[in-house]
Amino acid sequence: MASLISKNQTGSILRVGGWSPNDSKDSAEWTREFVAKLDSRNAPVDWPQPVKDLRDLIESAPDLRMLASAMLDEVPTKPPYNKDPVKHKQIRDYTHMLDCFASIITEYAPEWSKVDYTAALIGLPFNAILDWPMATQSGYAFFLKSEVNQKFKAILNEWRDKILMTDKSQHVITTKENGWLCPEALEVIENDTNVPGVPSGKFQELFECDPEGDPEHWGFTSWDSFFVRKFSDMDYYRPVAFKDDPKWIVNSCESKAFALQKNVKEHDTFWLKGQPYSVSEMLNHHPKVSDFVGGTVYQAFLSPSTYHRWNSPVQGKVIYHGIVDGTYFSEPTIFGFNGPDHTPDPAAPDYAQGYITHVATRAIIIIDAGDPVGLVACIYVGMADVSTVEINDFRPDQRVEKGEELGMFHHGGSTHCLIFQKDTDLVWVPEAMSSDPDAKNLPIRGKLAYVCDTE
Repeated sequence: MASLISKNQTGSILRVGGWSPNDSKDSAEWTREFVAKLDSRNAPVDWPQPVKDLRDLIESAPDLRMLASAMLDEVPTKPPYNKDPVKHKQIRDYTHMLDCFASIITEYAPEWSKVDYTAALIGLPFNAILDWPMATQSGYAFFLKSEVNQKFKAILNEWRDKILMTDKSQHVITTKENGWLCPEALEVIENDTNVPGVPSGKFQELFECDPEGDPEHWGFTSWDSFFVRKFSDMDYYRPVAFKDDPKWIVNSCESKAFALQKNVKEHDTFWLKGQPYSVSEMLNHHPKVSDFVGGTVYQAFLSPSTYHRWNSPVQGKVIYHGIVDGTYFSEPTIFGFNGPDHTPDPAAPDYAQGYITHVATRAIIIIDAGDPVGLVACIYVGMADVSTVEINDFRPDQRVEKGEELGMFHHGGSTHCLIFQKDTDLVWVPEAMSSDPDAKNLPIRGKLAYVCDTE
């Protein structure tokens, strides 16, 4: 067990937790199977307008067409990256890639799969298709282009609006085999939800659902309605720790610790080894950036099986909230084919969670908690296919209670950060420092850290 971080530790980055797929072949296997089904149709794929728009953008500029082509050509010609079972490239060219996108956003709803869950790829079909291309030098350049990301935003929104938020995805929220309510899936969800220190229960006890009135879908109308499900009794299953004690900070998301860094800089090399946090980019150059320079960043991640809503870590006044448009499939070169190990992240951008807090689409909420905590910046990152971050409506300077809901992720797991000011000296609970990859989630609204008494 790692020791608590206190005021005598500065400048270091503690990387804890994180999920690691068991085998880099998992991503390749999913893509092979998906492409094989698509190719077996022997018929042209009808492209929705957002896919046509990405094609038109790629072909409108020589540099974009070059990068879109080269990122596929630069994938190494060796297993598991290069071939499907009949020795064809998995994704043959950018037109073939767009065929895959068109198929996903018009008909695909992710089924439950224990293999995909273990590989951290469940519910992330775009991520699986782009896993190897984004790890190339050309992919690195392509996926940083703002105009490219605007087209991907439209594609992912189309998938959300036409499939994931509609009854076209309800068929995967079922008690049948490979449904998200099958016994195997429920066992995993219950295991991830039943954590120490809070009451436990079966899925139908833990969450709002209706297995008696709707025995097949349990009252869930779509993929999204299942993933943004609410606890049946939030105060019972996730009570607010030290609710009336202002020195305590509670966990903002149901999550596992990823990293902790003190003495963060205004600007740092977040794209290099260690991914040191750079507050100015994280907060999108907000006027309050200077208040957080020299402070502390805590980052944690959510898996697709866990609770996806965010709650306030403190009581205070919301002085800013907004959503920053950014990247969706960008990862730094250190985790690509040209990195030190020449082995890409098999479920990118998992290893690059520090990096994406600076460049990806994200929600930012800044809360003034007053003494003794001060300002707290909360960042909720739309990671890869998890493209939608939704902030609840707030009035100017609205007060929020500790543990009050702030917003939610849609469509799967993601990552989030809390940033504290320089003079906020925090002591962290041991669970927030665990390096055990099999550690349980920290419960949302559970104790996370407290302000050390400096007197």
